[in-house]
Parts: sequence; structure tokens; C-alpha cells
Amino acid sequence: MTRPRYDFFLSHRSSAKTRMKSQRNPLLFAFLMVASLFFIWGFCHAMLDVLNKHFQNILSVSKAQSGLVQTSVFGAYLLVALPAALLIRRIGYQRGILVGLVVLAAGAFLFIPAGLVFKTFWSFCLSLFILSAGLACIETAANPYVTVLGPKEGAAGRLSVAQAFNSCAYIIAPTVGGLLLFGREVDANNPDFHPLILPYVVLGCVVLAIFAAFAFIRLPVIAEDGDPAEAGADQTTFRAPLTRQPHFTAGVVTQFLYIIAQIGINAFAVNYILENAIIHPADGDPVTSPLFAWYGAVTHAATPEATAAYVVTIAMVLYAVGRFSGAWIARFIQPHLLLALYGIANAIVILFAIADIKMVSWLILPLCWLFMSIMFPFIFAMSVRNLGPQTKIAASFHVIAVGAAGSISAVLMGWLWDNFHSVGISFSLPLVGFIATAIYGFIYPRLLEKSGRTA
Repeated sequence: MTRPRYDFFLSHRSSAKTRMKSQRNPLLFAFLMVASLFFIWGFCHAMLDVLNKHFQNILSVSKAQSGLVQTSVFGAYLLVALPAALLIRRIGYQRGILVGLVVLAAGAFLFIPAGLVFKTFWSFCLSLFILSAGLACIETAANPYVTVLGPKEGAAGRLSVAQAFNSCAYIIAPTVGGLLLFGREVDANNPDFHPLILPYVVLGCVVLAIFAAFAFIRLPVIAEDGDPAEAGADQTTFRAPLTRQPHFTAGVVTQFLYIIAQIGINAFAVNYILENAIIHPADGDPVTSPLFAWYGAVTHAATPEATAAYVVTIAMVLYAVGRFSGAWIARFIQPHLLLALYGIANAIVILFAIADIKMVSWLILPLCWLFMSIMFPFIFAMSVRNLGPQTKIAASFHVIAVGAAGSISAVLMGWLWDNFHSVGISFSLPLVGFIATAIYGFIYPRLLEKSGRTA
């Protein structure tokens, strides 16, 4: 007996031709349209990781202060997610996306007065806050929409593929940041913000174009208490309150701890690479890793910071590869088990980072992104499984978890690094997140079973 294969959008390979034409094509088109949004917010988030170091250089702020960039972004997630979910519940996924796009474009264009008029760290933080309020609305709509856009068995894989578009933006953004922000020496006494304004103006124009596209199409309306693509299949829906469903509550807690790990690593990746690849003796000239120097020469990097940003680009390539491959591997290994294995792998990588083996650990750190690749989409998809009409609200709690974790992660890691001058103490936070992720993966079947008994 052959093992049943699940289509990306439809449950059974033997579906009739008429069903394939009437359902698969609209679902695929909707998926591709929504996936474009994942690219947009991926670019926005990836640019943050470059902004941290740029603000340290151009505005002379500390690591802890630069972490307020992430606080501005994820504070918006924290405050906007639940109102956005209530709004989307009322007006639907598509209109919720349109609202988010308008707010996102407004935040992007606010970089113009922030850089040309005010020229302060706090003006940029305000622009990022408004931009991120739009992102929070978009993510609250897009993530759950992808999970219900087909059979529940393929939800984790669909979301992982959609997030791969997000990862492609993560590849581009550090390179853009390296070229525009680290492409030349900066003068802290007379800062030039034009290189910072340009990518956000372009972003705003692209977002308006996407808004126009979404305004003239009609996305399929999915009945979440009974997926039409799942006719004849299991349509289990857990109707107990969200707080009584352990697979959901544990998923939100796990997402919070994982995001602390992800945001913290992303925020200080450039710092870590620079301090590990270049040794500054108390007396004498700096000693640079030969491989780091070679990579800088090959990429024609103007500064060590630019070289480090290009190393992050390699990490983001692994991030994208991990998401595409993770969706494929999940066809053969149960998502919860794959999540657990990747959590263990990343805990090992972080232990190498904590060891801070000079001129060596920076080479191992990019593997972290390979194993992080599936974590958000898998945790999200697993935790909202069988929630039916509660999916929109459940999604907002994940966005809130992202906001809460992102608001404190970079600031806390930066404070630990500034005050203890210890990579080990700082990177212990990501270690906790990856261990928690592994545990959630291992115990997920039991949690899902308990949730079913409360339905």
C-alpha cells in the first residue's frame, strides 16, 4: 500500500479535473499574491539588523540604545496585533491587508522628514513604529490566511514556502544595507542620512504598487470552520476557549522565546562577526581572520562592517534554503519532529557562539539561520491547527508574542553585552529559546491530544 501524498493545496492526488480547475488555480494565485507580502516585511525586518550597527556608528549610540530600533518595531506589533485581529475579523483578510499596506507606506515615507529635517535617533524610531504598525496588521492577516488556504496537513509546509519569500528579502536587505550604509566612512559630527532614506522611499513606492494590485483583485474567502478544500477529509475543529488548548498556549510561549532568540541574534550578528573575526590586542595592531579579509577583498567591501553585512547575506541564503528545503522535508518527517531536531541543532550552534573561539566561531554562526528557517512558520501552523473561527484571534497572539519578544530582546542582549562584556552571557538568551523550541516539538502530539479532549 502506497503512502498517501498530500497536494500543496488539495488533500487528495486523485481529485477530479473539474475540482482541480475550480479550486487549485484560485488558491495558487491567492497564495502567490499573499507571498509577495512576505517579501515586503522580510525586507523591512532584515534592514533593521543593519540599522543597529549604522546608528551605533552615525549617531554614536550604545549597543543597548541601538536595540531600541527593535523595540520601536516590535512595540508596534505588541500594541497593534489584537486590534488588527479584531478589525480583520470584521472586515476580512483582504481589506485588513489593504489597511496594513497604507500604514506601512506612510511609515516608509516618514523617513524623508526624519532624515532631512529632524535628524535624530528618535525620529527614525517613530517612523519605524508607524511602519511596523502596518506590518503588524499585514502579518496578522497573511499568516493565518496561508494556513487555511488548503488542507491542514499542508499548513506548515505552505507557511514555510511563503516565509521563504520572506527569506529572499533577507538575502537582499543586508547587501543593500552594506552598500548604502557601510559603503563609506561616516562622519558622526556631520551625518548624511540620504543613503538611509533612499531604500525606504523605494519601499514606500513598491508598497503603493502592491496596494493597487490588491485593490483590484478578489482573494478567495475561506470558511475556517470547514475548509472547502477538505471535502471528505477530517474537519476537526476545537471550539474550547484558546486558554484551554495546550497546543496553542504552549505554542505562543514557545514563539515568544524563539523570537527572543531570533531577534537578538539578528540584531547583533554584525557586532558578533566583527568582534570574533577581528582581534584588538591591548597593544599592537588589530589581527584579522585571513578568511574574513579574503571575503572582504572578494566582495570589494569598503569597510569591515560591510564585510560583516555580506557575511550576514550568506546566512540569509541559508535561511531561504532552509525554508524551501524544510517544506519539502516535512513531507517525509512530521513537522513537530523536524522542529525538535532543528531546535537541538541550533542549541549546539549557539554553544559554539558562546564559546567565542576567536576567528572560528563567526564561521559557524551562519548555520544558525539554516536551522531557524522553519521555526516561526512551523510553531505558528502547529499552534493554530484545528482552531477554526478562532484562527484570526489566535494569530494575533502570535504577533503579540513577536512584539513582546522583539521589544525586549535586542535591548536586553545589548545591555548584557555592554555591562558584562561577555558574549556568553548575552547569547545565553537565544540558547534558552532554541531549547524551548525543541521541547515544544517533542511534546506537541501530547499537547494536541489534550486540546482535542477539551473540544
